[in-house]
Amino acid sequence: MQPYSPFPYYQPAPQPVITEEYIRQNEKRKLRKKSNGLGFYIFAYYATLQAIALVMMIVYQSSGINMYTNHSAEYLLDILASVASALIPGLIYILTSGFSIRKCFGKTMIQPTMLIPIVLMGMGVSMAANFAADIFARNISVFGLENHAGNIETSTYSVFEIILSAVAISIVPAFAEEFAFRGIVMGVLKKYGRAFALVCSSIMFGMMHSNTTQIVFATLLGLIFGYMDLMMDSIVPSVILHFCNNFYATLMDELETNGNLDQRSLYTIYFFIVFLFCVGGLVSFIYMVKTHKDIFRLGAAEKSELPYVDTMSYKDKLQAFFTSPGIIVSLITFLSITLINLIPLDL
Repeated sequence: MQPYSPFPYYQPAPQPVITEEYIRQNEKRKLRKKSNGLGFYIFAYYATLQAIALVMMIVYQSSGINMYTNHSAEYLLDILASVASALIPGLIYILTSGFSIRKCFGKTMIQPTMLIPIVLMGMGVSMAANFAADIFARNISVFGLENHAGNIETSTYSVFEIILSAVAISIVPAFAEEFAFRGIVMGVLKKYGRAFALVCSSIMFGMMHSNTTQIVFATLLGLIFGYMDLMMDSIVPSVILHFCNNFYATLMDELETNGNLDQRSLYTIYFFIVFLFCVGGLVSFIYMVKTHKDIFRLGAAEKSELPYVDTMSYKDKLQAFFTSPGIIVSLITFLSITLINLIPLDL
């Protein structure tokens, strides 16, 4: 018989039985927590972009600057907002999460014999994606809808304004968006599987553009850019591809509005550029298959830092990612703005 004690007898709590299901659920909780942080980072990226733009517009108005006529001021605003939205939330996330900034960029030096074929392959596929998105944009009016976000009219621009627009549209986003989505988002998720990281980062990249045409196009481009980065373990290919793609779009807009070209000449130039990139991409693909075919194996990821990540199925990972509060908040925000952008302006 145990001696009497005025204190209740302490009985240790039973320890949980460590089963494979317990480990799987625990890994899902960890991934959901990581995804939650990434979701709020994406939201902060977008919110900072809009907030900087709003503040600058107020400053312009108080200074008597009309952005609708002063295109230089408009593009300087775009540049400042893009840089600030990439650096401020990005550096805060890196400092608070412990994610290495070196892992954002990966390899910074790639041999030209690898980089040039990769870029040509990426641009070849991008041309096909551009064509698909253009068909979608031309047919959305059938449903009584229109996209009025991001339309650019350069017919009244000076040479300086055209150069500044190229910097704001082609160069700055290539660094800012790739740092955010391929560097941080895909970089963080890579240890859970490269295909998983590629899909999730591409969807969020597409949704962030917040209008139906760009969502389709940007998601396809995100898959292309991310795949090339994973092949090279670097964001250098996607930065170059992003720049080339945006510069191509800017050039075509300029030729259409300021080039004094008829439709036949414009389409001839368009199809010639597409043809060159497609042929270059095909030749590059054949070259890479013969010389570096192992880099196409997306499933051959580097050894994960997480010992139990394989206990989760692909469905588990997607569920954990898209059910995290941060991702849900970002997606609701982007979907709401997308719907607003679909409403015809004359209503």
